[in-house]
Amino acid sequence: MDINGNEKNNITESSEQIGIYIKVLIDISRTIAGYQLHLEKFDIADYMGQIKAQASSLCLTKGICLQLETGANLGTLKADKLLLERAIMNVISNALDYSPPQGTIYVTVQKTDCFLHISITDEGGGFTPEALHHAQKQFFMGDKSRTSNMHFGMGLYITSSIIKQHGGQLVLSNSKKTGGAQVIIKIPY
Repeated sequence: MDINGNEKNNITESSEQIGIYIKVLIDISRTIAGYQLHLEKFDIADYMGQIKAQASSLCLTKGICLQLETGANLGTLKADKLLLERAIMNVISNALDYSPPQGTIYVTVQKTDCFLHISITDEGGGFTPEALHHAQKQFFMGDKSRTSNMHFGMGLYITSSIIKQHGGQLVLSNSKKTGGAQVIIKIPY
């Protein structure tokens, strides 16, 4: 039996989709069971510099500007660096998806009381009232058309789970400055 080019492409595409579905199922099981945290102490300013480099590359591919502003004397934080990076990049990825062409994503990092606040704000249309209420739940998608891009409504749920496991909180709002979505990651020092 010969397989033509279109059939090979369909088989390859289906295999890739199955791989993505499996990764999503693994993520769901990890969030339910709780992530195994590998805590280490690290310099926040250096860490955010690494995040900026990674996020800037991602923004560049979509023609979006990234502005990172860090407060003075941030010190160190004891957290799981990889999971925290994943949480931050999930939020930045969402901001990219909803940013207008040639838009800007604003990231501010500051120490407030006993918390590290990482605020990520875009210039998109902002959260709907429904999204503000449900966005941190499994499978919630404010924009139903995103399913075609292999989005499953897990990004903010996973981010929230990671932040909660660090004893923190994810705060969703709409920015008065940009009108876009604002996500604040609060982690205790």
